Amino acid sequence: MLKLYHKLTRLILLVLLVNILLSCWLTYAPTLDIQGHRGARGLFPENTLVGFRKTIEMGVVTLELDLGLTKDLVPVVNHDPYINQNLCLDANGDSIAIDTFGNGPLISNLTLKEIKTFDCGSLNPDVSRFPEPPRINIPGEKIPTLQEVFDLLARYPDKNIMLNIEIKVEPESQINPSIDAFVKAVIQVVNQNDAAAKVNIQSFDWQVLESVKNNAPHIKTAALLGQFTFKSINDSVPSIWLNGIHYENSGGTALTMLQEAENYVDIFSPFWQLIMPEDSLFLGNTVKELEKNGFPVIPWTINRTKIMEKVILEGVDGIITDYPDSLLMVMKKMGIKRK
Repeated sequence: MLKLYHKLTRLILLVLLVNILLSCWLTYAPTLDIQGHRGARGLFPENTLVGFRKTIEMGVVTLELDLGLTKDLVPVVNHDPYINQNLCLDANGDSIAIDTFGNGPLISNLTLKEIKTFDCGSLNPDVSRFPEPPRINIPGEKIPTLQEVFDLLARYPDKNIMLNIEIKVEPESQINPSIDAFVKAVIQVVNQNDAAAKVNIQSFDWQVLESVKNNAPHIKTAALLGQFTFKSINDSVPSIWLNGIHYENSGGTALTMLQEAENYVDIFSPFWQLIMPEDSLFLGNTVKELEKNGFPVIPWTINRTKIMEKVILEGVDGIITDYPDSLLMVMKKMGIKRK
């Protein structure tokens, strides 16, 4: 009986230890910010209210979206500076008239009323890239305003959904609205919704980020970086995207570049290969080094599960993806919680 008692005691202690360890894991398990790229454009029409709604209901933490500015200075959710003929149809359900460059009418030349005439849910821009299924078209979807996105979030008060808002401008382009006018229009909508703590504003053009900090220091910013946007034009002229920072002359690494922008950059959001040490595009600093120096890392746009697993193991803070359902599956497999 004494031996049985000792065995039971050891078994009880083992069960208690396992429960304690499990509790600790559940409390301190790694977390990840799931960011649905343009909602979840691999599954639903991009940058649309129905796409955002379905993405939220899927369990996504952060909606990533793009903004343009209308002729009447209303921030609207659209990726390109023009109406994309591969995404939208005109009011009659016909293909959009395009210019000699293959572009539809400029957002900045249209009023909100005019923009609301387009159907941006009936077309799949690239069936080979976004196969059907799983992607579905949802005819009749309109280009939403930023305010309409906040109205949508208000329907989910318990989900604490965040917005990663990209202000789309192209340096030296003649079709951009003024950066300050664009930034102020976006900040006005954010402040009207008392949502500064629920957004960050990102851009490939780092001049936008400085403008955000000058106008609203309380709003977080994310510095987007592409495969080529960091490269200088020559030894004395920096990239047009980096707000005067010369990548090579600053030290030639991701961190030295970010440190020159630390007064207006809170988050680093690079193309994923730039942070992978074994990759030829690696910019010299690991995710842990960047985080240690105060820059959370959220790479874009990762759609392959094997790559998701690799960047998660590097310790990233979030992932931007067209397929958040795939990311949720990977996180479940790896025992990672949503932020």
